[in-house]
This record gives sequence, structure tokens and C-alpha cells, in this order.
Amino acid sequence: MKTVLYGLFRWLAVATAIAFLFLTGAGNVARNADPQKVFESVCLSADMTNLQPASNQMIKRLYDINPADYEFCMLYYPKTNMDVDELLLVKFTDRSQEEALRNAAQSRLNGQKKAFEGYGAEQMGLLGSHSLTESRSGFFLFAVNPNDAEIRSAFVKALEEESSCR
Repeated sequence: MKTVLYGLFRWLAVATAIAFLFLTGAGNVARNADPQKVFESVCLSADMTNLQPASNQMIKRLYDINPADYEFCMLYYPKTNMDVDELLLVKFTDRSQEEALRNAAQSRLNGQKKAFEGYGAEQMGLLGSHSLTESRSGFFLFAVNPNDAEIRSAFVKALEEESSCR
């Protein structure tokens, strides 16, 4: 009985190791994805009508992050103070940066909710139901947009396509 259990555990360990190596390798390939191409793919699925590109200074002001600390950092934000649509894509290099980006996005979302609480029903609806935070393969995406499901899908697809091209 011990021999059978030992053999079973050995095969389970080998299968786990293979799965780990496969998943780790697949994730690292996408890390080499061209961030500009990923951003362009995401933008095609988003409603960008009311958005404008942000300067590094504006990114610092709105998110309290320094774009120079990241390999790639692009933000499109509302043209007017009455809109809440945004699209932020960042390519980071380590997990501590990912956590900082998550915190920055959550802080921005909370600030926007506080600003529109009580009078901006449409904006609150977008902030509550159409915001997304996604992190994959060294990329971080934050968006508030009516097309949030399409944006997420385009983000994932762009990373998959970029990794299959390399």
C-alpha cells in the first residue's frame, strides 16, 4: 500500500512541477509584449470619444505614481470634469509595483466616487458597474468605460497574440 501511495505522490509532484513550469513560461512570454500594441488594441475596444492623453505630470496628480518608474505608462482621462471615463495601461517590472498600481487605481476610483456622490447618477453608475482592474503578465490595466467587458477581452487577447508572435 505504501508503494502505491508513494508512486501516486511522485506522479502528482511531477505533474505539478510540469504545470508550474508551463504556466510560468507562458506568463513570461507575454511579458515581452509590445506595450504600445497592447494599448492600441485596448483603445480600439474602448469608447475614447471623451478622453484625452495625459502628461506625466497629470498622471502623477491623478494617480500619485511616477510614470518614469515604469517601462510603459499611458493614461487617457476625461476632457471635462463631468466625465469619469479613464483608461490607464502600465507595464511594470516587479510585484511591488503591481501592488502600488492597484492601490493608486483604487484611490482614484474612491476619489471619483466621492466627487460624484449625491448628484452624478450616471457617473456613479459607470464608476460602480463599469470599472475594471486587471493585471496580467507584467501589465496593469485600469479602466472606467461603458465598454469595460470589451476592454478586458481586448487586453487579454492582445497579450495572447503578442506572446504567440514571439
